[in-house]
Amino acid sequence: QRYSEQVLPLSIGTAIEHLKQNDFKKAIKAFEEMRRMQREHKNGDNIYLEGITIHNIGVVYLLAGNFDKAYPVFNEAIRCKRAAFGHDHPEVTISLVEVGILLFAKEKFQEALQVFNEALKIRIRVYGSSNPKVAMVLNNIACVHFEMGNPLAALGTFKEARDIQQLALGSSQKADLDLLHVATTFGNIGYIKLQVKSYDDARTVLEDALLVQQSVLGDDHMAVKDTLSNIDFANAFHS
Repeated sequence: QRYSEQVLPLSIGTAIEHLKQNDFKKAIKAFEEMRRMQREHKNGDNIYLEGITIHNIGVVYLLAGNFDKAYPVFNEAIRCKRAAFGHDHPEVTISLVEVGILLFAKEKFQEALQVFNEALKIRIRVYGSSNPKVAMVLNNIACVHFEMGNPLAALGTFKEARDIQQLALGSSQKADLDLLHVATTFGNIGYIKLQVKSYDDARTVLEDALLVQQSVLGDDHMAVKDTLSNIDFANAFHS
């Protein structure tokens, strides 16, 4: 008992310290040691923790830019989490989303869409259709639609995500982060409006995004500058 209570937290702290120093190899080694101990002491919380630890290993591979190694690790995390938590537990969706992002990065858009839709169905079933966690997946789905050459589907999905995010404003203690999520979705909608040459609509939406970004990030942030650049583009074609 003393082994699992004292050594495991130490390994977590060690892994985090290595991550802070961008020493990804040592961070992975620390997480792998945690996983070894969890497998040896497969009782109590360790039954549930192993899948989360595997997921964290995948995250480190992502941070290191090693997508090829991250992909099978996240899939293993999904299998382990489902065995421990159940097939449709929200913890599973965290790893599903990472798999979808990796597939998106590899330009396997149809596969990414399938994975994101799987995560979406679980989150709607667990949280309801108006939860910000649902909006996060909708944003990813919208990005896939756009890359697949379907801007109208992307626009509709982004708007769906925006509506959920706006309804959720003020319901959490992370007010600034919630506002930035809304601003990001507004920016995505504005960008698509530019692509489909709806310049007046694009300018309106982008100006809404800009107000939020400036209030939270200040005038010198790169996101603010990118939005200003898109507004200038919209203004150049303003009727």
